[in-house]
Amino acid sequence: MSITTQESSYNGCRIVSLIPENSQGTMVWFHGGGWMIELGEDAIAWGRDLAEATKLTIHMPDYPLARDFAYPKSNAWCSDYWRHICQTTTEKCYLGGDSAGAHLALCSLPAGRPEKALFIYAVTTLLPIRNAGSWAAYQKRGWSLSPRLMDYFYDAYCPNHEERFGASPLEQLENIPPTLLITAANDILADQQTAFAHRFGAQQIIYEGATHIFLSREDGITYRERALKDAVAWLC
Repeated sequence: MSITTQESSYNGCRIVSLIPENSQGTMVWFHGGGWMIELGEDAIAWGRDLAEATKLTIHMPDYPLARDFAYPKSNAWCSDYWRHICQTTTEKCYLGGDSAGAHLALCSLPAGRPEKALFIYAVTTLLPIRNAGSWAAYQKRGWSLSPRLMDYFYDAYCPNHEERFGASPLEQLENIPPTLLITAANDILADQQTAFAHRFGAQQIIYEGATHIFLSREDGITYRERALKDAVAWLC
């Protein structure tokens, strides 16, 4: 299938749109990167594959980064863009994201209800449990994303610790649309995703053996291919 790539801008930020022939809907996908890393070619490659597999137009915003815009500015931009898509698109709208991008997408949910939502290794809270479960297990096994690195990301994104409860979808959302969470089992964030799924009744698929950022890791290609199939089954 031919995928057309278009670039535009919205309120000062680049938007990469991946458009399949005979598009059957629209999806906004917020990329990962600890709220600190710009939209890269690996993320766009995922968006292109997702567009081809689902026949959805995938809009990928290069949203404001935490190194320049700490919470809540990046959240406000993402919510505004998601609201804009919902209000200006006549097709069915879907929402998705991975890691920190999934967190921004979750925070944007009140701005517009998607047909369905898809989140991969999502950050669902800024209030992690540090002495038990998947957060503590990293220190024994070394699973791709360290507590020290996560603290660095948290401090950049939301330096005011008193604001972190309000920045946490697990604590703040009242309800969610039909949602699929794809969780890497070997991830310090796995437990918080399971807690989110239990609280809101989201469907969760846990990939045993997968580590965080498998969408962009060379050794994660098997899980990436599986995620693409699960995404198609869920969204279509």
